[in-house]
Amino acid sequence: MKKILFQAVAVLGVVTSGQSQTINLDFSHYGGKQYVYVLERGSKADTIATGKLDAAGKAVLVIPAVKKGYAGISHFALTDGGGMDFIVNKENFAISCLEEQPNFENITYTSSPENEYLVERMKKQRQLLEKAGMVNYGLKVYKKEDAFYNALDKEKESLNTQLSSLKATTAQSKLYAARLAEIYDVLMGVGSSLDQSEEEKAKEISLFVRDKIDMAVLYNSGQWNNLVEGWMQLQQGVLKDDTAWLADTKQILSRIKSNEIYTAFTEKAVALFTKAAKDDMINAISQYAAKSGRLEKPGKQLANTINAPVIGNLAPALQTATGKKIINKKTLLFFYESGCNNCENEIHQLLGNYEIVKSKGYEIISVAADMTKNAADGHDHTFPWKEQLCDFKGFAGPNFQAYAIIGTPTFFTIDEKGKITGKYARLVDTDILK
Repeated sequence: MKKILFQAVAVLGVVTSGQSQTINLDFSHYGGKQYVYVLERGSKADTIATGKLDAAGKAVLVIPAVKKGYAGISHFALTDGGGMDFIVNKENFAISCLEEQPNFENITYTSSPENEYLVERMKKQRQLLEKAGMVNYGLKVYKKEDAFYNALDKEKESLNTQLSSLKATTAQSKLYAARLAEIYDVLMGVGSSLDQSEEEKAKEISLFVRDKIDMAVLYNSGQWNNLVEGWMQLQQGVLKDDTAWLADTKQILSRIKSNEIYTAFTEKAVALFTKAAKDDMINAISQYAAKSGRLEKPGKQLANTINAPVIGNLAPALQTATGKKIINKKTLLFFYESGCNNCENEIHQLLGNYEIVKSKGYEIISVAADMTKNAADGHDHTFPWKEQLCDFKGFAGPNFQAYAIIGTPTFFTIDEKGKITGKYARLVDTDILK
């Protein structure tokens, strides 16, 4: 899990109705520097202001009315390097630093209950984990019969109690910063006990993401991609239960209130399922989300998966140089991109087993995503089958669109009636070679 490094967090005074939300900056070492200020939102960042600090290093940022009520992480960055993250949550606040390198120790926050809590909480946990690291090292060095071993063992028990207390206090807090701290714990892989195995920690974190994490807080936290991708990697690499993975993904979707966030999470899930070559899960989650009626302006990849051809239905016609081609015989349809490692592997498999495929009564049709004639880049191909389609439009071509291809290689098996009987990422999975 990715470790979170953040430099500063600050908030000041509740904004009352009719007031503009302002942020006062005072960085004396950066007078005259250009800056950009953005609010985090999922995989995107909305630019709120650009400008220049005055000669004394001061500036006032104003949150526009259209962003009123925003709660999340904002990022202030100097265009020539440096910057800091801080919470925006319906409050005015001020940040100042007299040193050249801002850090936890030298930044001043004025009346900042949210962020004072977050900074202090993270400091406590960091100190606790540092002590735990030293204690664990000592327990490995000393033998059980050594007098010092018992003292170390008791210290570890104490640290475990402190960690449990810290997490319980965080869970009880109503502050936005507390929810943010929980997100950081997930990303740093901090479980509820110092004695957890990696698998135990993975299960605990997975359940927390599924049942408790506030997805609206996550969406504006600046850690949307990191946490969603980390959780997916945990499912695939540690827990390794696709049925549970799909069910957990649906459970998370059921807890999301915002249609914008619902759509964004679905898009991330489809993209990551695609990367993991989980075709059945791609279809299941895209159809589940489509039936919900909650998708808002889904991106191209998600829209394609929703409209993908269904196994058991007639195969869409193919666009050839001479017109439409209706598939009405046993066919192995192969989508690929020259130079792609997995595609090249499947091309070699297909060429090596061509006679077997042909003996099983299949016609082979290949459709390339190549954009130019020399796209193969040293991987030129000479195929023995007749139908070799390429319109040099890549994944935007009509055939890739008709079959909703979002990753290559992809095989479709089609029967003599023109119905799709299967979709696969590898030739061996089609069972044709058996």
